[in-house]
Amino acid sequence: MKTANTMFILSLALSAYGSGALAYESTAQVIKRQAPTGISNVFYGCVEKAESDNIALAACQSAETKRQDARLNAAYNSLLSQQRGTAKDNLIRAERAWLDFHNTSKTVESSLYGSETVSSFQVMQKELFRLCERANVLEEYLSIANDQ
Repeated sequence: MKTANTMFILSLALSAYGSGALAYESTAQVIKRQAPTGISNVFYGCVEKAESDNIALAACQSAETKRQDARLNAAYNSLLSQQRGTAKDNLIRAERAWLDFHNTSKTVESSLYGSETVSSFQVMQKELFRLCERANVLEEYLSIANDQ
């Protein structure tokens, strides 16, 4: 009988194999290939060090989620401080809509993937990637606002 950890590693290896990559890639390499730009090297190093320790892997994801959430909040607050009137209202509405989307997506993913350890890792990874992608978008908006 396969453990949840073995299933997690196997699913990552199969994902790598299915996309033409070598099946013996490390977990960090597989995640990095799937991840959006902006995920920290600290996270990848943490995953490499964790190897197949579920608790350590969850701690890596949790720490990176906090980093990405802080990054998102910093970009949002900087951008918000530069906006006035309708532009500020639009940004607030957009962020609220994104938060609703983010929370609803997490709820849907949790119900689809189930409650096993592998599923939990996938839900956490999707949440992490969404936060990173939103931080990327807000940083891009901030760059545009700074150029004006």
